Amino acid sequence: MRSAQELRTGVLTMLQCRKNWLFFLAIAFVLVIKLPTLLSAQSAPDLSGLWDGIGNTTDLVQAMKAQGKDIPFTPYGVDRLKKVDMAQNPNGYCLPPGPSRAITGPSPFHIVQHKDAVAILFENHFIYRLIYTDGTKHPGEVQEYTTYMGHSIGQWQGDTLVVDTVGINDKTWLDSNGMEHSDKLHLTERFQKTGPDSIKYSVTYQDPLFFTKPWTFDLNLQRVKDTRILEHVCEENEKDRKRLQPTPRTDR
Repeated sequence: MRSAQELRTGVLTMLQCRKNWLFFLAIAFVLVIKLPTLLSAQSAPDLSGLWDGIGNTTDLVQAMKAQGKDIPFTPYGVDRLKKVDMAQNPNGYCLPPGPSRAITGPSPFHIVQHKDAVAILFENHFIYRLIYTDGTKHPGEVQEYTTYMGHSIGQWQGDTLVVDTVGINDKTWLDSNGMEHSDKLHLTERFQKTGPDSIKYSVTYQDPLFFTKPWTFDLNLQRVKDTRILEHVCEENEKDRKRLQPTPRTDR
């Protein structure tokens, strides 16, 4: 028969084993939950650097046709495009270009990548865009307080950064040729690093007021070397605005 001391020692040993087992179980649970995120962050390519698009994207209608695609306008969208006043180009009023036009437009931009966020610094109007990659969600009231650049969250899917943007106001254009949108605009962008000096960029536009279905525009980005972003102060010595006259859009 065991002594009381031996029984006590045996019970303590069992309790310690159980405690250790629970500890290792907790560690395993955390690893199962966090491992995909950790592996994704470690395998994510570095998008940092100065970039610019290849080709003329000032007119998305024509740019899409060059890719063998058409933009699925609603009747309202067609009517707005026909009647747009080119003198009301937001860029001409020193207003931010919006999240997608800032990339598809003619000016370079610098990407700064961090594990919790990706910042894009634009030469166009010298503004920035912040893409949260730390699991941040869109604010619940994002559509009540829409902004020029919207609210962007991203996640890595393999070698591609997928960005979801909502909360964009209706004061920007999607190109330089009068393509408007509503505050229901929803963007899905993909940044795929295809080489040390190249990124395949695509943006999918969804806006039930202007488009009958989502449509996607593709653009190759190339690294820009031996230069930097130049300061752009739109308001300095601005003299064009008072000369702007109503100007109809001309189809090309």
